[in-house]
Amino acid sequence: MPTICGVLNPLTIEITQLPDAVEIENGWRSFTVDVGSAIVTIEVRPRIWKNLVEGSQQYGNWTATITGRMGELTDVGFVLEHPGIQVFETQSTQKA
Repeated sequence: MPTICGVLNPLTIEITQLPDAVEIENGWRSFTVDVGSAIVTIEVRPRIWKNLVEGSQQYGNWTATITGRMGELTDVGFVLEHPGIQVFETQSTQKA
């Protein structure tokens, strides 16, 4: 069967909790996210980690969107390459 070329668009992961990160070197942080079918390992620069922490403290209800490309496979998932993180305030869905 002939094969055609395609492009894998960046992956998107959403989180609503600040992950427990480990400092690996030069201020870089590493953490994992369980997305159901895989455990994604994410390593971020100090500036990106700082923005995530500040956003989680600034907003009462927040969601962070993490984008990147699928990288090296691990035993339980994969490494997310070139991660970018944006933090957004979300509205509470509770009714009075």
